[in-house]
Amino acid sequence: MILIGQYDSPFVRRVAIALSLYGMVYEHRPWSTFGDAGKIAAFNPLSRVPTLVLDSGDVLLESASILNYLDEEAGDTHALIASRGAKRQQALKVCALGRTRLSR
Repeated sequence: MILIGQYDSPFVRRVAIALSLYGMVYEHRPWSTFGDAGKIAAFNPLSRVPTLVLDSGDVLLESASILNYLDEEAGDTHALIASRGAKRQQALKVCALGRTRLSR
C-alpha cells in the first residue's frame, strides 16, 4: 500500500497511526497538496490527502473511508472501531470531535 500525504495533516496522521497499529506495511509518499498536486492527481482527481493506493491498484479517498477499510481488513477482533451498535457510534463520535476545532 502507498499512503500519500504529509504527516502535518491530521487526516494523514490518523491513517498512518492506524496502519502502524495494525502492523500493515505501507510506503509513504509525503506529497503536498500545494507543491505536488499533479502527482497526487494521478491517483486522486481531487488532489486531496490522505490517499491510500492499495496493492490491487484501487485507490481509497478520505480518511474516514480509509479507516473503515482498514478496520474491515483487520477483522472484528483487531478492528479499532466496533463494526456496529452503540460502541461504534460512540467511537465515531469521538473521531468526529477529534477532527473538530472547538472555539470558545
